[in-house]
Order: sequence, then C-alpha cells, then structure tokens
Amino acid sequence: MNDEQPDWLKAKGYLHITAAIDVQRRRLEIIKKVTNPRYVARYAFYPLIHASINERRYKKIDATTGRRAHSYKDENGEHKHNAKSRPLHYATHMDAIIFGYYADLLQQKYEIELRKYPKLGNCIVAYRKIPIENEETNKSTIHFAHEVFEEIRHRSEISDCGVLTFDIKSFFSSLDHLQLKRIWASLLEVDKLPDDHYNVFKAATRFSYILKDDLRKYPNRKGRRSEFDEKELARIRNKHGINAFFESPKAFREKIKDGSIKIHKYPFHNKENKPIGIPQGLPISAVLANLYLLNFDKKILDIVVNQMGGYYKRYSDDIVIVCAPYQMGAIKDFIESTIEESKVTISKDKTEQFIFRKIAFGNKEPRLTSVKISDNQEKVNAPLIYLGFEFNGQKTLIKSANLAKFYRRMISSVKRKAKRAIKIAEQNPGTKPVIFRRQLYKLYMTKGKGKIHRRWKKLVKNELGEYRLVTGEKTKPVRSNYLTYATRASETMQEPAILNQIRNHKKIFNQAVQRHLKKK
Repeated sequence: MNDEQPDWLKAKGYLHITAAIDVQRRRLEIIKKVTNPRYVARYAFYPLIHASINERRYKKIDATTGRRAHSYKDENGEHKHNAKSRPLHYATHMDAIIFGYYADLLQQKYEIELRKYPKLGNCIVAYRKIPIENEETNKSTIHFAHEVFEEIRHRSEISDCGVLTFDIKSFFSSLDHLQLKRIWASLLEVDKLPDDHYNVFKAATRFSYILKDDLRKYPNRKGRRSEFDEKELARIRNKHGINAFFESPKAFREKIKDGSIKIHKYPFHNKENKPIGIPQGLPISAVLANLYLLNFDKKILDIVVNQMGGYYKRYSDDIVIVCAPYQMGAIKDFIESTIEESKVTISKDKTEQFIFRKIAFGNKEPRLTSVKISDNQEKVNAPLIYLGFEFNGQKTLIKSANLAKFYRRMISSVKRKAKRAIKIAEQNPGTKPVIFRRQLYKLYMTKGKGKIHRRWKKLVKNELGEYRLVTGEKTKPVRSNYLTYATRASETMQEPAILNQIRNHKKIFNQAVQRHLKKK
C-alpha cells in the first residue's frame, strides 16, 4: 500500500458525538474500511451537528428615525436585526472521512468530464485546485476576480463592455435530490448508483441532525448562549481518553431516549413540502454543488461562450458574464430560464448589470469607468463587486463591507481581552490591566511574513527510569491572516490602492486597546 497520506484522510479537531480519530495511528485501518464498498454500503451514519452563523448585511432604514442601521424598526414598529443566518452542518470524524473519500472519487471523475469540453474548466472555478502557471500553489479568489477584471479591461480597449452578475437563490439548500442522484449516476456512467454511493448519497441528502445549542450546559437559557459543560468534557477525557460530547454511542442514545437531545430531519423543503437541499459543511458538499450544475454549465459554454463570444465564470452560486452591451438582455433571459431546468432559481433582486465605457471627466483624457444600469437609470462609478473585490474600471479595492468586518472582529477581540485584563487587575489591587498582545498581533497586526519562535518543555524518561525536564525551541511560519490576504491581493492584482485601504490598521488597533482598557 502507498505510504503517502491521501488528501481525504484528515484529522478533525472539533468536538462531536463520537470521539476524535487519531488518523496517523489508525491510518491503515481507516483506509481499509473507507475504501471497501461493502463496508460503506452497510455503514450507519450519525446525525450531523447543526450550528448557525449570523452575518450582518447592509443597513436598512429605521422607520422611526429615518436612519440606516443593522438594528432597526420596521413599518409596524417591530424591532428587527438585518442579519443573514447561514446554517452549517458537520459530521462525526469517521463520517467526515467517508464523505471526504467519496468527494475525492467524484472530483476526479468531474475533472475528467470538464476536460472533455475545451474552456469549461476555466469557467467553473470554485472548490477546485487550479494551479498557477510556473508556481507550486493554486489559484484563489484573488486570481479569479483579477481574471474577470482583466477581461473587462481587455474588451473595453475595443468598445464598450457589458457585465452581468447573478446569484443563485439559496443554492445548497435548493438542490433537487432526484436530479442530483441522476447526475451522480451519470458521472459514474451507471444507470443506478452502487450501494456504497447510494448510502453516501442518502447521508448527504436525507440527513438527520441535532442542534449544537442543545449540547450546551444550559441549553434553554434565554439571551446569550452558555458554554459547554467543561467539567463533563474533562471527565470523559480523563476516564476514557477521548475528546467527545458523549462517552459512548450508548450514552448518546440514552440522551435521545430521555428527551435531552432531539433528532431533527429534513430542514429544507420545496413548495410541495418535499425534502430538498444538501447541508453546507460536509467534505462532499462542494463537489456535489459543482456537479449539480454540470449540464447548466455546458449549455452556457455552448451558447454564451462559443456561439455569442461571451466570457463566463461561475464561483459556486456567483455567476458573472462579460459580453457586448447589446447582448445583455438576451443573455440575462437565457441564464434565468436555463437555470430553472436545474430546479434552482436566480435571485432577481441581486442581478446587476454594468456597462464599462471610457468617459471624460472635465478636461482630462477619457478613462474606463463602470456604469451600473438599474431601473433604466445609469449610476456612474458604481463599482462591480465580485468575490470580495470592487472594480470601477480604474482600480480594484477590497470590498468595503469585508474590510469593515475585519476591523469589527479585531475590535471585538481587543474588547474581550481588555475585559479579562480589567477583571484580573481588580482581583489584584494596585496592578494595572495589561493586554498580552502576542495572539492579537498574529491575528490582526502581522502580515504573515517571518517566523514565530516558541520554547517548549516536557518531561522525558531516561534509561534509569528517572524523569528529566527537557527544553527546546520550535520555529514555524506566521499564520496567514486578513492582512496577508490583502497584501497578496495587492501584489497579484498589481494594485497599490489595496495597501492604502489597510494603512491605518495599527492606529485602529492601538486606539481600540486604549479605549477598552479605560472602561470600567
């Protein structure tokens, strides 16, 4: 057997129903099981754990004040928060490994299918390893956005350039199960899914789950969520040597039986109340999402790219088309009607249209400028937003909302550290609150260059059976963070304006430290 570690065999660090797996120690055992179709065909998948991530959206107008805010009152006077809740589901460690293995099998066949159609591999870019020419790394959203903006620049040298952007409504949670099964079987070149693939298909579609909040120490407490029962988790670790929410599958079943934990099923439904969709968070979800729209992508390639000469990029549920302005109406109708054949729909309120043309401002030379078309109105210099970047024809910037999110997280982390420092200082009269900044620096101040030196200590048993304290030093690269991402974007896109966006990050950080340390 090949000694090389397969990409799908990865250790997971999160807590789940069952214990974490030491993939290094059990490597051969796991590979033997997971690659055995008969084992997978009979395997009983555990329920997933459901968690939600709330993401702040654009500000809405408060009906009482007339001002825009994330927290507002609507026309009926009801208090609301304009946040988008994104459901995530994740599997037990063994389940995730099986999903990962079958995702790898499907990805290999999917790549073979893409290569049958020239240009198609360059159109579908999400969740794939697309190498950078003459480099050992793969492309990221930075490269995909830059390629679109460069295409616009290139076409605009000849004449005005049209751009359409689309968003698929509730993409992952809208996938039709029967259609997904047919495409899955077609990729395998079979009429019916083999038993092992069918079991994995069922686990990814007709799945059950438990709520992460039900596992907390006080699951029914209103307001701020409580922490997990660390005392119970420590007892399980010490007694059984495992890291899990439950000491055994039997203990989990008993919690279900006594009603402490409730099993939920089928969170997504269509108009006929039939289960649809797949969960986000599984190792197989991404490849299934790409695979699901394979026939749609082929039609867009044939009509929009090959016949009409357009430019097509799809990153998961984000679609962008670059074409001649006179083609925009026909392409828009074609996209919206063709996507419905896949039983998903376009969010029409998020569809945007742009024309990039050269416009003279004052006595200056004409320059390429973005013009957004909305309700037959033209808004000059309204930027095209794609994959977290804004492009107005002249320069590319990081999307302002994303940059604001980074600073909010940084200030929130500073606030938590400051609160803890003040509490410690109050317990030790005469001392000043101090924030230990090393961790914060790694996350929010360094640009991912250089190395971190850490000293370590451990007890080692010698030949005489005596323990001696041994010390050493470990060196590792600084972990990549948002500043690293911004710096890399500036270099890749050859755009110094991006660096200007983050030039005040040290000032903002230090001001947050000073402000929150003074609070009592």
